[in-house]
Amino acid sequence: YMQNVLAHRRRILEDGIYPVPYSAKTRLALVDLVDVGETAATVLLETGHKDAVYELTGEAGMTQTEVAAVLGHAAGRTVMVEETAVEDWRRQAIAGGMGRYQVDTLTRMFAYYDAHGLTGNPNVLRWLLGREPTSFASFARREFSPESG
Repeated sequence: YMQNVLAHRRRILEDGIYPVPYSAKTRLALVDLVDVGETAATVLLETGHKDAVYELTGEAGMTQTEVAAVLGHAAGRTVMVEETAVEDWRRQAIAGGMGRYQVDTLTRMFAYYDAHGLTGNPNVLRWLLGREPTSFASFARREFSPESG
């Protein structure tokens, strides 16, 4: 989700660093949780969705370097991606109180991202929303511009 970058908001804004526990070349097709919520409301309130399964992804996958550049543009400063060793991430997560199951599951997810990325097609989301899905640039302006506070 696009909102996952918010965990690093302070570091992005203050230090210009966007840390990720996988390669900076990893491509992820991020989706805005606002779009997911709107889609959930549509599926729950409209008929014709019983037993349907929908894959919801945003725009074409961006590398983490591209994500950092978009964040920097929105924030009005240079932002660099920092590849964090997974073991360092694990130690920080456990020290921060995250449960072992969560840490193990996320570690496996990061390994998958590192090997395969997370690709998708935004057509289903576009259809369910009845509009273009939120772009990462729009999300970044909303959350990281100086006016966003």
